[in-house]
Amino acid sequence: MKKIILTIALLGFTLNSSAQDFSWGPKLSISSPSFKLQDVTSIEDGPDAIKLLEDTDPVLGYQMGLFARLSILGIYVQPEILFSNSKSEISYSVLLDELDEGSRETIVGEVKLNRIDIPVMFGKRFLKILRVNAGPVFTLPLNDDISLEGLDAAIEDVQTNYKKATVGAQIGAGLDLSILTIDLRYEMGLQSISDGITIGETTFNPDQRLNQFLVSVGIKF
Repeated sequence: MKKIILTIALLGFTLNSSAQDFSWGPKLSISSPSFKLQDVTSIEDGPDAIKLLEDTDPVLGYQMGLFARLSILGIYVQPEILFSNSKSEISYSVLLDELDEGSRETIVGEVKLNRIDIPVMFGKRFLKILRVNAGPVFTLPLNDDISLEGLDAAIEDVQTNYKKATVGAQIGAGLDLSILTIDLRYEMGLQSISDGITIGETTFNPDQRLNQFLVSVGIKF
């Protein structure tokens, strides 16, 4: 990871000395991720006592890393490499008494996901300070952690089974003020980020996509 960041930084210094329309720098983003669950179905036999709930509550996350921007005739391409930390909630219910549906207890888990995001944005500048852009974002999960609340020790183990790599898309607008660059983007998942969620002995196959709003501030060199 350190070698990649150093390589991008050295490339930025080299290109910045030879091209007036090239800039690069660090950026920091605040995100509001939503791990949307759809089409929740069980793909392995397990007790009907467990139900995965589709509603999730977003928690603020952050991104930090480097960007580079190359402009030609008002059109620019902006690749970025970012370390991202996202938090969201996942919940499921457990039937405590098989004869009483009202005995269900809800367990809420906070999912913490660390990953590397690599957006490649293509955009157009207007009036020298305004920008619009869109492009793909490639995501490489690093690790995840789940903490559960409910039923004391949370009687069932949860495994997220995240994919090694996924692709999404971002669209947004930006503002350049001297050396500051400010962006507002929306990211949408183009595919499920998980191969299934396992709770105890039951595996579910939801269409789990990461959608999020991002507000970022960067410094151009």
